[in-house]
Amino acid sequence: MTTITFAGNLTADPELRFTPSGRAVVRFTVMENRRRRSEDGQGWQDAEPNAYRVQAWGSFAENVVESCGKGDRVTVTGSIVTDRWTDKETGQERTAQHVNADEVGFSLRFHTVRATKATRAQEPAEQDHDNS
Repeated sequence: MTTITFAGNLTADPELRFTPSGRAVVRFTVMENRRRRSEDGQGWQDAEPNAYRVQAWGSFAENVVESCGKGDRVTVTGSIVTDRWTDKETGQERTAQHVNADEVGFSLRFHTVRATKATRAQEPAEQDHDNS
């Protein structure tokens, strides 16, 4: 499994949903704006941004929803996952990638944060990526 770490801004508020079994899952997009040296080497210019689709599970998902909102600068560490499915209309095979988050934190370069311990019962870490 490939691990990735990146920082960027949430493009919208995280969306919390629940599986049929009642397990929480959150999905959100992080836009990583990149800058590079200009061709003359004298300044900086914006490079093409990267957009990452991210998801988290269980109490972790609920913590993300309660803590993060559109525009917040976060750092994410997680595993890259490739989803595969058959398009119902065309019958063609499709793929898309997302990041299953292991950690989401605020960038202290742009925020000051006072942490508050979650009051919900925490789930075991090995269940955090279960897709049930």
